[in-house]
Amino acid sequence: MSALEHMSISALIGRLDDSDPGAVYEAIEELGRREATEAAPHLLEMLRTSDDAAVRNYAALALSDMRNPEVLDVIAGLLQDPRTAGSRGTLLYALEPYDCSPILELLVDLAITGNWEVSRSALGLLTGVNGDIGEELWSRLRDRVLAALSTADEEQRIEVLEPLLEMFV
Repeated sequence: MSALEHMSISALIGRLDDSDPGAVYEAIEELGRREATEAAPHLLEMLRTSDDAAVRNYAALALSDMRNPEVLDVIAGLLQDPRTAGSRGTLLYALEPYDCSPILELLVDLAITGNWEVSRSALGLLTGVNGDIGEELWSRLRDRVLAALSTADEEQRIEVLEPLLEMFV
């Protein structure tokens, strides 16, 4: 049993400013475990502004546990932010409970251009998209996948691009 389990929500929120990164990570994790929605504004600000990938990841996961409606837009912005290059896998994982149809185009781009973890995570999120996609967007995304197929290595073609193309047939 962790000592954090006995701390009040306001005390945990206070720990978000601790100089010890480990204490901050633990506080964020506990807030997420408790689904402490009153901490969401603090966590959203940390997610938006932190240069520490671990803080962003912990905040994204905690907000995901809370099913915070603002997190989709914030993470979509971060997925395009150079600060997150090389550390986007957990951000994508945090989107699993959400309807990702508003960021369909971004997910296709990440599936095509992302590293191993990012491309497969984006593909996984794309399989859950059920929104109504306009014919023009559908055609544009299919063309991107077809273009990527011509230059991709065999592993990328088989594991990501071919399953992705099947979504647009």
